[in-house]
Amino acid sequence: MESLRKVTILIFLLATFNIVNGQPRMQPKKIKAKENYIHSSTHFNFPKSLFGDYQRESVHSFDKKNQNIGVSYEKNQNGEKTVFSIYVYPAFDAYEGRLRQEYQRSLYSAFWAMKKEGMHARQYYVRHEGEKYICNGFEAIFTTDNNDLSQLTLFESGTWFLKIRITSNQRDTTLLSDIKTQILQVFDPTVLADLTPLNEKISVYMAKAAFRDSVLLGSAMGSAFRKIDWVMDNVNEKERATGMPDLYLDFHIAGLKAFMEFQHRPDYVNSKKSAFTENYLRQLQLISDADFINEFVMEQYGMILIIPDNIPDKYDEYLIWKSQNNITIKLNDDFYIISFAAKK
Repeated sequence: MESLRKVTILIFLLATFNIVNGQPRMQPKKIKAKENYIHSSTHFNFPKSLFGDYQRESVHSFDKKNQNIGVSYEKNQNGEKTVFSIYVYPAFDAYEGRLRQEYQRSLYSAFWAMKKEGMHARQYYVRHEGEKYICNGFEAIFTTDNNDLSQLTLFESGTWFLKIRITSNQRDTTLLSDIKTQILQVFDPTVLADLTPLNEKISVYMAKAAFRDSVLLGSAMGSAFRKIDWVMDNVNEKERATGMPDLYLDFHIAGLKAFMEFQHRPDYVNSKKSAFTENYLRQLQLISDADFINEFVMEQYGMILIIPDNIPDKYDEYLIWKSQNNITIKLNDDFYIISFAAKK
């Protein structure tokens, strides 16, 4: 555990861990801006026009400090209409699941906003590298039966999120990709990260659920420490400064292996376990013995992961096996949360 000596680790009860969301407005407030609109918190400049043909249509604030904002641009020529919106809003400290949860919320909002039948989506991991930092993100492309295209891209950038929505009635994914590339050249998520990069003071918040018995608590703590060790050994500091790198499948596999190993320690092998712990460890071991631990994590996190290219395609086989083996445990029943704080 050499890498653990490079960080400060604090352990708290999960009850003390609060995710601050600011003061949202009851309704979005339209901000009037005759010329350039400059976001006071980030100094991002939103001019009246972008890329020649796109005109700024609106600026909206979603919180009382005007930190959470969305700016929309539109081009409508000869019946060909393309709209893109750029959202910048606080993400606060990084914690396990932060990017995934925000991406899922954004997906849900996108579906409701489009309100189209016959909608299909494909999703991808995306990465943006700047001079100082590397930002991870996820992206979805929606297609509808009436030929509209929509793209959602979300990056975590230190204590900020950058979200891009592009919609067009032209069925041309290259168009959407080109617009996104131009947007990222102007509104660079790594520049956001540089405002308040994350430091290497790592906090582990233990949930009350982990205190059912000593074996479960030891398994949970061992899992958390193994994940931290994996991050320090495998993730560049330029990337650690922008978010919790829990999109990596191997991050979760490392934690699960440590979780299963703890029960076999000589000083705990005969310890009494609660019925919950017995069942949880039994099912985890069953999944592992069947060589489906990768597929289990993929399913639990809805494929919102960075999956190595060399992983065999056994997902359909796993689903059949799962239906025959009564697997009920969930990874989102958190026993702990790992958090990276912003530099002060």
